[in-house]
Amino acid sequence: MSLFAPFLLLAACGESATAPVPEPVPVTAEGIAPGQSRALFAEHPAGLFAAAGAACNQPGQTLVEDSRNEIRCESLPPVEAAASLILEFDGTVDDLPRFVISFASRQSADGIVVTADNYINVPQQDGGVRVIRIPDTRTESVMRDVMARAGGVPF
Repeated sequence: MSLFAPFLLLAACGESATAPVPEPVPVTAEGIAPGQSRALFAEHPAGLFAAAGAACNQPGQTLVEDSRNEIRCESLPPVEAAASLILEFDGTVDDLPRFVISFASRQSADGIVVTADNYINVPQQDGGVRVIRIPDTRTESVMRDVMARAGGVPF
């Protein structure tokens, strides 16, 4: 049951964020983008994925399960934040920006690697989507802790 608490905290933070408009941040040389955390598991962490799905239940949130290995919670930002993101990043009012928290797993030689990711999707007027990443060590630390509590070894 304690596995749910960090997800609820993140979901609540996503709904009330009023931070300044973020700047796009590139992926690092190590292949990990700001907002991402990784952990190694001995087997597929079904409990982690179930907890992530259960925590995505607030108004304005949509759970997307692409496969057994991918799950994400998309949250509509507050109106003022959505307007700022649309204006700053050439978005469209026909498809609003979304805060995204996701988990994806893949097999590796050492076990199952799970990547937790946090970013903002801003749909563009031309039909594409711009991904905005915000370096946030506090959120990354929470995600590493969540994966450790689920039995993973963060790296």
